[in-house]
Amino acid sequence: MDSAHTTTLDNYRLIVTRSNATEILLRPHGNGWCLPSVEIPQGQRVAEQLTAELYAKWESRGYCLLVPNLGAGLPQCSVMEATDLEQISPAGTCWKPLDVTTCAAVDPAEDRTVIEKSIKQWAEFRREPSQAPFTKPGWLSELLAWAQEQLAQRGAQLTGSYAQRNASPRFSLIRLETDDASAVWFKATGEPNLHELAITACLARLFPAYVPELLGVHAAWNGWLMREVPGRTLDDVRELGTWRQTAEDLARLQILSIGKEDELLEGQCKDLRLPRLFVQIDPFIDRMRGLMAAQEKQTPAPLTDPELTRLGNHLRQACSSLCEVGLPDTLGHLDLNPYNIVVSPTRSVFLDWAEGRVTNPLLAFEYFREHFHRNFSKDTRAMKALVAAYIRPWQSLLSPESLERAIEISPLVAVFAFAVGSHAWQSPEVLLQPSVAGCFRSLTRRMHRETVQIARRREPCPA
Repeated sequence: MDSAHTTTLDNYRLIVTRSNATEILLRPHGNGWCLPSVEIPQGQRVAEQLTAELYAKWESRGYCLLVPNLGAGLPQCSVMEATDLEQISPAGTCWKPLDVTTCAAVDPAEDRTVIEKSIKQWAEFRREPSQAPFTKPGWLSELLAWAQEQLAQRGAQLTGSYAQRNASPRFSLIRLETDDASAVWFKATGEPNLHELAITACLARLFPAYVPELLGVHAAWNGWLMREVPGRTLDDVRELGTWRQTAEDLARLQILSIGKEDELLEGQCKDLRLPRLFVQIDPFIDRMRGLMAAQEKQTPAPLTDPELTRLGNHLRQACSSLCEVGLPDTLGHLDLNPYNIVVSPTRSVFLDWAEGRVTNPLLAFEYFREHFHRNFSKDTRAMKALVAAYIRPWQSLLSPESLERAIEISPLVAVFAFAVGSHAWQSPEVLLQPSVAGCFRSLTRRMHRETVQIARRREPCPA
């Protein structure tokens, strides 16, 4: 078999409950019982895969309540709740009371340990329902009732069909079908993305043509209901014309946000305007000195102190040069990837605004351009056309020459803005987290490479 086409699978034990967690679904095993198990591909949405497999193997509809962390040596597991309560036991299974007697009859012992540890973790979450609302049995029924109230005002009805995409104690993403050939989405967020609801509501009010329609807010869950946007996500599009249109739509959205900085900041968009970035350069460089000195691997080589000093100088110069161009601060998005953009023949809609910022507009375009480069890396003419499409709406404010000069500088500043966009780099524990420290070292080396590229572009051509 060609290894390039093999898919790595993860095995999950399923603790499927019903009737307010008083019953558990088990399979006969010898003289006792064992847990159902499924295999799902790595790197895909776990909740979506598990619910699909539960139905495919046992024709049981359900949703995830918790994916416990059982530690090394034990299989992965998901606690789920069945929604088809009137269904008899699926073929090859049996509903049993979730009690000590049933657990004692579970064999192999590994399954018994999985149940005991999972139920213990689940009980801990359920003691704080306001902090872990999506571990509570029956929360889906509550959601459906609430969503129906929001839709009734618009003459629509839920069909009862749903697709759970993400699941965790404080986060949720689920698609609910309606009777008018469309669907709605419910999303809820916890720390560190509590602010996403405020940003979403702000943008829905200010720029309704560029974000999904907001249908209702569930304050207790920090969640919201939004209408599904017809179209395709941009990651599924290879037509250059669609990417160019999205670049132009991004520019128009940003131009529309000029003068609304105060409203955006009040709506909890983070302040990453250039003066704010400028004052973080020296502390960031000092922090990176410590991270580079702590690097244990020989490759890639850590940056030296002189290299870091030069990087700080280049960052100050780049921020100052970008300020001099005179572009106004606008709405920005530090996670502007094609999965977060829905396109149709008439418009582009931008999703998932947890990374919403007020900053220089070119930074968001640079993140977009980076994804374009990954999709069309060898097509330099396509990249020029993308830049031209983005620049076009801005030409009423600035000359093409000024914009092109600013775009030359923006990659360096964009990487820096991404690095300091959260407070992680300032945490004293960053040295204790090798993956996080490695990420910041990598970003810093990327900035260093950008300074080298800028210098090369500015070198005079040989006579």
